[in-house]
Amino acid sequence: MLVPYLDSSHPHHPHHLECPHCGRHTVVTKAESYYVCLHCGWERDLSSEWPRGMAEVFSFVVTGLLLLLIF
Repeated sequence: MLVPYLDSSHPHHPHHLECPHCGRHTVVTKAESYYVCLHCGWERDLSSEWPRGMAEVFSFVVTGLLLLLIF
């Protein structure tokens, strides 16, 4: 007998998120932008993270300024 698949996703428990540390799908949200792995305790606060790509832009600008100062 086939059992229909029911999506049990919950806003605070998105079961599709994989922990980057242990690889299990046990990451839950503790706050709006704060994620915790229930298995290994990994944590990440995305509110204090730089926007995607900003670290690369910053390193490019710093490298350019250093090159200008050298030459």
